[in-house]
Amino acid sequence: AMVDVMEYATNKDKTEQRFFVTGVNCDPTTARDEMMISKAQWNDTSEIVCYHGFQSFKSGEVTPEQAHEVGVRLAERMWGDRFQVVVTTHLNTKHLHCHYVINSVSFKDGKRLWGDEKAWFKFRKVADRICEKYGLYYNPNPNRSKQSSYYYKQEQAGMPTRYSMVREAIDEAIAHSTNIKSLDYALTQMGYELSLIHI
Repeated sequence: AMVDVMEYATNKDKTEQRFFVTGVNCDPTTARDEMMISKAQWNDTSEIVCYHGFQSFKSGEVTPEQAHEVGVRLAERMWGDRFQVVVTTHLNTKHLHCHYVINSVSFKDGKRLWGDEKAWFKFRKVADRICEKYGLYYNPNPNRSKQSSYYYKQEQAGMPTRYSMVREAIDEAIAHSTNIKSLDYALTQMGYELSLIHI
């Protein structure tokens, strides 16, 4: 599952031949192995091996270098004290965007990503403060009732959303499956759990 996420995040066609790939507390070329070593060191056997998030920028607002710098600063501020993170900047859509692959276990103390380190609202608050310092756009008063239109607009602009990522994972699993059992196995390998409802 971690290999799939790493390959998606560090895709050379999206990151200018992996030029915009940085490791925080790890070397991006060996990050997956380093993260697995941390898990083994702390005897972590949880099914959740990493977390994957992203941050997008307004079209035409930033250069790839600026977007990546903001992304690295965010990762350092959010998780840099205790977690291994790979930060990548994708250049293949109208909206430049950064991906974050965060080890679910701290290399320092073996504790799992939890609380503020995992909270969407904290992530957004920190990202907004960094964007404000860089003079970049952010919405200080987001209308949370318009989430569905927000996701639709994100997808129309070619940006990943939690829904599009799940759809991609399901499509990939279906392409490598011949029955429900192999589909379940493929999704499990990617970090998803399949729940079937029998009617």
